Formats: sequence, structure tokens, C-alpha cells
Amino acid sequence: MAQEDIGERLEMLLVMQWLDEGAHDEGEVALSVATAAVELGLEGDRSGLLAVMAALGDLEDRRQVSVAWPTGASGREARVTLAADLRRDARRLFGRA
Repeated sequence: MAQEDIGERLEMLLVMQWLDEGAHDEGEVALSVATAAVELGLEGDRSGLLAVMAALGDLEDRRQVSVAWPTGASGREARVTLAADLRRDARRLFGRA
């Protein structure tokens, strides 16, 4: 599976998660890399995790998301914030005002 395809699918996964969680104005969602790998049909091993991390980095480079990695016990999940343009497009596409 091409890395670009993984990035596009990860972007949609993040948008759908954000919408499912109420499409809050802040645009923030929690992301488990291991869970995302499984949901994207990747192996749960190192290569699958690295593919998700690379796709997440690509999305960040394209300024579609920003990513924060909390420390401590809550550090297992990344805090991903969807860009304002991405949130606006998602709201328009999926009918959320």
C-alpha cells in the first residue's frame, strides 16, 4: 500500500473520528497509532506503526493536522488537531454547521 494512500485514509479516519465525537470547534481528537494501524488494514507490527507515523508526519507537513504527544501515563495517544480548513471542508461535506 502506497504511503500517500495511507495518508489519505488516515486523514479520513481522523475526520470521521472528529465528526463522530461531535465536531468540536477545537478540532482535537485522540489517536492511538496502534489502533489506527489496525483500522487502516495495516499490520500491528513495527512496519504498520511506522507507516501510520509517517502518514501522520506527512499530514503535519502539509499543515492538515498538528500533533502533540503528551508525557506520562496519557502519553500513549497523540493529540491531533485538525486544521481549520480541513474542519470547514468536513463540515461542508458532511452537513455539519
